[in-house]
Amino acid sequence: MKIIKYIITFFLFFSSTAHAYEAPDVFLKNSVVEVSTFITQNREILDNNEEFLRNKVDQLIIPKLDIELMSKIVLGKKNWVSMSVPQRKRFQLAFRGLMVRTYMKSLTAFDGEKIEFLPYVAGKRKDVAKVESNYLLSEGEIAVNYRLKLNDNQKWKVFDISIDGISLLKNYRTDFKLHVKKDGILSLIANLENKD
Repeated sequence: MKIIKYIITFFLFFSSTAHAYEAPDVFLKNSVVEVSTFITQNREILDNNEEFLRNKVDQLIIPKLDIELMSKIVLGKKNWVSMSVPQRKRFQLAFRGLMVRTYMKSLTAFDGEKIEFLPYVAGKRKDVAKVESNYLLSEGEIAVNYRLKLNDNQKWKVFDISIDGISLLKNYRTDFKLHVKKDGILSLIANLENKD
């Protein structure tokens, strides 16, 4: 499975008009139409202008992610608490760059596929949500689950997506853990920065 192609589903839930009083699944559903329309109307420039694509991902997508929480998860508690505050900020900036590059690839791979949301079931915590869906492809369905957290400003932010049972953050965490064990956290940060 080409996970980069399907990661576009992580992109399809962003809406500038979403508010905290919306249920997480409503937030995602409403955004599918908005972003799909944006992609359709700007397909040619998205495919041919990397600077435009990068700017749009940075403006529309990244602010909707909980980069700090994602950073903590991918590094693991032990590594996170061992870092100084400046190192944490540097890592978050480098990880943000990784997310921009990831969504640039997924945006250009989007082919107008459909998403079918399953009935939303609220969990025990009011500030954390899991929304389940199926990504409908010509070759079949792929299960896509989103995890969101309500931040201090009462806005939902996404912090993970699982595609066909594979967590995006767990994949990064495995890779990062191996790198840190072998070469250290500063080497990992430098490696992410050098890919920009």
